[in-house]
Amino acid sequence: MSPRRLRAEGARFDGALAVITGAGSGIGRATARELARLGARVVATDIDAASATSVAAETGGEAHALDVSDDTAMQSFAERIVSTHGAPDVLVNNAGVGLSGRFLDTAPDDWNWILGTNLHGVIHGCRAFGPAMLARGRGHVVNVSSGLAYVPRATEPAYVTSKAAVLALTRCLRADWGPKGVAVSAVCPGVIATSIVERGRFRGERASEDAVAQVRRLFSRGHPPELVARAIVDAIRRSRPVVPVGIEARVGWALHGALPAGVVDRLARANVDWVSRPRDGAPQTA
Repeated sequence: MSPRRLRAEGARFDGALAVITGAGSGIGRATARELARLGARVVATDIDAASATSVAAETGGEAHALDVSDDTAMQSFAERIVSTHGAPDVLVNNAGVGLSGRFLDTAPDDWNWILGTNLHGVIHGCRAFGPAMLARGRGHVVNVSSGLAYVPRATEPAYVTSKAAVLALTRCLRADWGPKGVAVSAVCPGVIATSIVERGRFRGERASEDAVAQVRRLFSRGHPPELVARAIVDAIRRSRPVVPVGIEARVGWALHGALPAGVVDRLARANVDWVSRPRDGAPQTA
C-alpha cells in the first residue's frame, strides 16, 4: 500500500493529502484539525489568508488564500497543488456563506454572492481537482451541503437553493465518478455553532434586530463543528453517499420524502426557526 494511499479501513489517514476549502474557521477548521490528527497532510484554503495560515500552523500543513467563487483562481491553485504534491486523496469543498431573507427581499447581487461561493465554489473545486483524481483512479470528494438542502423555508430561498443544488450535484458526481474510483459524498449539517451568522447577509424582515438576535441565539446553541468533522471522516471511511449531521438534519432527511406535500408546504411557511434546540448529545461548523 502506498504511504499516501487513504487507509479507509483503518483508524488513520497516514500520508493522505487533504485539500480543504473554507478551512479558516468553523467546520473547515475542525475538519483540518481532525484529518491532521489522523495523519493527513492538510492544505488549508480560505478567502481570509490570515485564518488559513493559522490553521496551517496548527496542523503542520500549508495555507493558501483562495476565493472559491473565482474559477480562474481555483484552476491555478489546483495546478500548483497537483504539480507539487500530485492529486489529492481527499477534497473537502466546505467554503460557504449564509443569506436569510424572502425571495423578493433579496437582490440579484445577493444571489450571485451566495451561489458564487456555495454552489459555484463546489463546482470549481470538483472541476479543478477532478481530472487528476480520476486519472489516478482513486480519492474521495466531500461536498458540504446542509440539512436545509431538503427542508424548504419561505425565508431562506437563496440558501436552500444553493445547498440543494450542491446535494443534487454530489449525487450525480457520485454516480459518474464512483465507478471510476473516486467516491463523492454530501455531508448535510444541521445547526452548527460557527461564525456563518456573523458573516452572513440578512434582508427584509430577517434583518431586524430581533430576528438576527434570534438566529444568533439558535446558532450559539448549535452542534460543535467537530461533530461535522467526524461525520466527514466517517463519510470518507465508509463511502457514504449522504450524511445528515445532527438530530434535526437526520429527522429532516428521514421525513423529506415521506411527508405529504401539503404538510411540507405548511412547515416551509412557518415563520419560526426550523429547530430550537439542536443538541445531539455532544459537548458544546457552513
